[in-house]
Amino acid sequence: MATPDGIEQGRVPGELTWRPIQRSTRLAVAVALAVTLYYMVFLLNPAYRGDVWVWALVLFAEGITIFNALAMWWTVLVFVPRPDPPEVYAWRRQLLAGELTPTIDVFITVYGEPLDIILVTIRAAREMRVPHRVWVLDDGDSDEVRAAADAEGVGYLRRKEHLHAKAGNINAALRRTDGEFVVIFDADHVPSPDFLVRALPHMQDPGVAFVQTPQAFPSARGLVAEGAAESQKIFYELVLPGRNFFNAVFCVGTNVIFRRTALEEIGGMYTASNSEDIWTSIELQRRGWRSWFVPEMLARGLAPDSLLSYFKQQFRWAYGAFEVMLRGGLFRRGTGLTLDQRFQYLLAGVNYLLSLAALILMCLPAVYLLFGLSPIRTDISVWLVHYAPFYLLIVLVTVMQLGGFKPAAVITSIAAAPVHVRALVMAIFKRKVRWTVTNSGPAGLPGVELVLPHVALLLLNAVALAVGVSMLPLRGTNVVGVGLSIAWAAVYVVVLGRVVVEAVIAPHVVRERLEQRKAGALLARALPWPARTDANDDLVNAALAESANPGPARRRSA
Repeated sequence: MATPDGIEQGRVPGELTWRPIQRSTRLAVAVALAVTLYYMVFLLNPAYRGDVWVWALVLFAEGITIFNALAMWWTVLVFVPRPDPPEVYAWRRQLLAGELTPTIDVFITVYGEPLDIILVTIRAAREMRVPHRVWVLDDGDSDEVRAAADAEGVGYLRRKEHLHAKAGNINAALRRTDGEFVVIFDADHVPSPDFLVRALPHMQDPGVAFVQTPQAFPSARGLVAEGAAESQKIFYELVLPGRNFFNAVFCVGTNVIFRRTALEEIGGMYTASNSEDIWTSIELQRRGWRSWFVPEMLARGLAPDSLLSYFKQQFRWAYGAFEVMLRGGLFRRGTGLTLDQRFQYLLAGVNYLLSLAALILMCLPAVYLLFGLSPIRTDISVWLVHYAPFYLLIVLVTVMQLGGFKPAAVITSIAAAPVHVRALVMAIFKRKVRWTVTNSGPAGLPGVELVLPHVALLLLNAVALAVGVSMLPLRGTNVVGVGLSIAWAAVYVVVLGRVVVEAVIAPHVVRERLEQRKAGALLARALPWPARTDANDDLVNAALAESANPGPARRRSA
C-alpha cells in the first residue's frame, strides 16, 4: 500500500527514521519539572549552605545543569507532531512522475579525505532519484580526485584562492553553477537513493530557505565513535524536532538542501566565521526565511574515529556556539529574530557550558577529602532525597526517549569537557581558529599529550581516593560523607582512566582504521543503502497509481 506521497510503505525502513517524542517521555518530563523545583529550593536554602566559595561553585555548576535540563524538557513538551501539508505529497508525486523538474546542484565538499571515501559518496550522490548535477568541490587541489570525478561522470570544481575555508569553497561553486536548489554533503556522508525524494518536497513552501536532515553514524565502532553517534541521537531526536516549532532549526553543514535565492539574498554562506553553518542559518532567519528539519536518516556518515578527531569536531562546534552566544547580538533590538529564536540560539552555547559544570563537579571529591570543605551542611539522607531524583530523571528521560543509553556517550562527553572550556576561553578573547577536517588522516597522532588535563584530573581524584580510604578507620570520620566522596572519586578515576587509555592506544587504532578506509571497508559497511533496481522502480510506479486517492497524511514533527 502506498502512502499519500507515492512512496511504497516500507521503502524507507523503520530503523532509518528517528523516534518521535514518546508519550511516556512527556510524562517523565512533567514529573521532572516538579522535581527540579524541589532540588532548586534545597540548593538555595541558606540553612543547608556549607563553605561559601565551594557552595557558590556548586550553585553555579548545578545552575547550568538545571537550566539545560529545563530547556531540554521544555523543547520536549512543546514538540507537537503535525501532518505534512498536502503540497508536500503533491510535490513528491510530481517529482517521481517527472512532472516537476527543478534544477538541482549537489555539492560534495572535499578537503584531503581518502579517495575511496570520496568515491563512495560520489556514486551514491549520482544515483539519487530525481534529475540533478553532482559537483566535487575540491579544496585539496588533488589531481587524483579530479581524475576520479571525470571517470565517474560528475563535475569537478577547484578554486585559485582558498579563502574562508568550507564556506568560501561553497560560495565559489555557487558562482559557477545555477541550480534552483543546492544540496551539500561532506565527503564522508553518503546519501540514500531517496534523499531528494524525501527532503526536497519540503521546499514547496517558497518561504523555506533550507531543509536539514540528520547526521547518522550507524556503523560506529569503538568508544569515541559510539559516544559521538549517541550524542547525535540526543540532538536529532530531542533538540532539532523542537526547534522546528520555533523556526530555529540551524544547518549542521551537511545533508542539507538550500534554496539558491535565499543564499543569494545574504551573499552566500557566511564567511566571517569557520562556523559557517549556524551563522548562515541566523542570517537567513533574520531576514524572515524559514527552515525545516526532516527527522529521517537520509544520509549516513563516519563518526570521529579517535580522540583527536573527536576533539577537533567538538572544539569547532563549541567555538561556533559560543561565538553566537557572545557576539551574535541575540538580545539587541532590531536583530530580526523572534524571542523564541534568540533563546534557542542562546541554548546552543549554554549547552556547552555543561562541560564547565562537569569540570567543577569532578574537583569536588578532592576538595572535600583533601581540604574538608563541603558545599552543603546537612545529613546525607536529606541531600540524597533532593539530589538523587533530579539526576535520576535526567537519565530516565534520555533512556525513555532513546530506548537505551550507552556509557560511551558519558565517557566521551566528559572527555570533551576541557576542549569545550578551551573553546569558551578562545571565543571570549576573540581568538581566531583554523578550520580543520574532523577525520583528516594520520598527520600528528598524539598520545598522552592530547589528554593532559584529563591526566591532571585523574591524578587529583586518585590522590583524593587514597586519602579518603585512609580516613575511614579514623575515629570521628564522617563515614557516610567520606564514603560518598570516595565513590565519586572512584567513578572519575575509572572514566578519566578510560579516556587516557583511549589516547594511548589511539595512534595504533587510527592507523589500522586508515588502512581499512583505503579499501573503503568502513564506509561500505556503514552505508549499505538498498540498491536501485527495476523492482524498486516498479514499486514506486505502482505506488504512484495508488496515490491518486491518498489516505491520511503521514505525521511529522513541528
